[in-house]
Amino acid sequence: MVNIGQFNFLKIARKTARGTFLAAGNLGELFLPKGQTPEYCEAGDKIEVFVYRNSDNEAVATTKKPRASVGEVACLEVVSANSVGAFLDWGLPKDLFAPFGQQITTMNVGERHIVAVYQDNTGRVAASSKLNRFVKAETSGVKVGQKVKVIVGDKTDLGYKLIVNSRFWGVLHSSDVFQPLKYGQTTTAYVKKVRPDGRLDMSLKEMGGDSSNTSLQAKILNLLQKNEGFYPINDKTSPDVIYQTFAVSKKAFKSTLGKLYKNRQISIDKEGIRLSKK
Repeated sequence: MVNIGQFNFLKIARKTARGTFLAAGNLGELFLPKGQTPEYCEAGDKIEVFVYRNSDNEAVATTKKPRASVGEVACLEVVSANSVGAFLDWGLPKDLFAPFGQQITTMNVGERHIVAVYQDNTGRVAASSKLNRFVKAETSGVKVGQKVKVIVGDKTDLGYKLIVNSRFWGVLHSSDVFQPLKYGQTTTAYVKKVRPDGRLDMSLKEMGGDSSNTSLQAKILNLLQKNEGFYPINDKTSPDVIYQTFAVSKKAFKSTLGKLYKNRQISIDKEGIRLSKK
């Protein structure tokens, strides 16, 4: 069975001068223009295509990759809107429809909204900003330290809500935010903790990776040695500057400075940090 709104491997039924016809089971044959047909393929070969419905509600195939498929979440721009809904740019000739009833807030042209792509009960592919219908609070099968793809959601009192692998909600606490983040941004994150209720605490740094205290101490000392024993950074420096310099949070940086100071390896003043004289 061919799935609308997703990628499918379809067999080439025949090739013509205009393009390729693909055997699509319940949908009959789908036409793929010559310009999108991979080179050196012949009748009987299988190729991967995305199947969706065009403006005439006809099933069509394309090798172009949309920004999201059914079952995925993406941040998309509104390109037009009317009394029944909004239309989002998802990278295909026919824009993705977001029915008015599937909008948490009214979508206006030029805005970007995080939406889930789904197939409604008529078989139409559509978008919804009512994410709790599709993104679950509790998870299973996710392990601490696992690398995942996340989309940055709304900022809260705790930090940021993250959508993990288009399936689960996660929380990035303010204490773990050490770089600028914006709504709808896609990035890599790591599972910091799976709570007893199945909810996820997230981190932007790999667990036990290069952000370890010992490694950071070496980085700080090396930087001082390369700059004649002084560098204009200290525990009052902004989190953004600290991250740009060492790729760690301000909390981790201050903790490491404290250890170096306690070991009498550095001194700290209002101008910056200095190597201690032996």
